[in-house]
Amino acid sequence: MKNFFLLLFCFISSFAFSQKYHFDYFIKEKSEYQITKKHVWNKEWFYDTKNGVRLNLESEKNNIIAVLYSQDYKLKHVFKVKNIGKQVNFLYKHSRKINQEHYHEIPYKGKEVFEIKKLDSLKYSFVVFKNSKRKKKVIDAVVNLVIGKFEYIDFRIDHIITREAEKQLKNLLNQNQKYIVRSVDYKYNSKYNRSNFFELIQKVDLTVEVPKVLKEPTNWSDFKE
Repeated sequence: MKNFFLLLFCFISSFAFSQKYHFDYFIKEKSEYQITKKHVWNKEWFYDTKNGVRLNLESEKNNIIAVLYSQDYKLKHVFKVKNIGKQVNFLYKHSRKINQEHYHEIPYKGKEVFEIKKLDSLKYSFVVFKNSKRKKKVIDAVVNLVIGKFEYIDFRIDHIITREAEKQLKNLLNQNQKYIVRSVDYKYNSKYNRSNFFELIQKVDLTVEVPKVLKEPTNWSDFKE
């Protein structure tokens, strides 16, 4: 993703009666994993610390789009991102209906169980076991925290049980402080090693708007015009 997101953030809109979304931080995450060779990829998004809403940036060849999910996860709104000089414009493209069941938080009811142990005030061990016998590990992770100006407790591990673990971790932390999960190092099924860490957390002032009258997509791909 291009570095112009670190410059000036601005949105130009002519929509009347539109819904505004404000984002106060820009976050860039780097992930690394190695099986036969090392793989690296980045994720970037704007974050609304008040409502927990994200504006995700996605790229395909030379095209960049921004994706915003409605808070009820019924729709995803897509914006075209254009760089004009030092100004970045987010131009509304269309909105798609999405499968709500995929995004709704469902309590975990499987056989796997998890365990969180405090290693120090800013480091915790997170382990998922195959069952209550706690003999075989499915995930073995170390969660690294930093004290921040907003809360972001997200293990960023692709397992439904982590949502329950994040809630438990919040209860273990000092309630007078705000914490950010800055990085996570973990093994998945004892052979898949991966590290997720924030390369950048930057204060911004960005507002984007979704029009009252939504457009339907004309292509199967959000990147196509």
